[in-house]
Amino acid sequence: MQKMGLPEQWAFSEIYGFEEDLLAMLPQPVIAVVIAAHRLKKAEDKELGSADTEADFYMHQTGKLDNACGVIACLHAIYNNKSSIVI
Repeated sequence: MQKMGLPEQWAFSEIYGFEEDLLAMLPQPVIAVVIAAHRLKKAEDKELGSADTEADFYMHQTGKLDNACGVIACLHAIYNNKSSIVI
């Protein structure tokens, strides 16, 4: 993402689990979390989502951007933290 303008002091790190000791290994500060999760109950998950969730930036993924969800998630993490990240 640095090649796209993300300042060097910001980076993406891998999370090995959500236990306190594993989260303590992450470089600080953490301003966003991006996960890749296999959804077993897609219809139920969709019903649980809320269109009322506030976000500064939201990009819909289309069929033309097949398998671009990771890049789109990174853009969401950056653009929804414009007060912390200056590009």
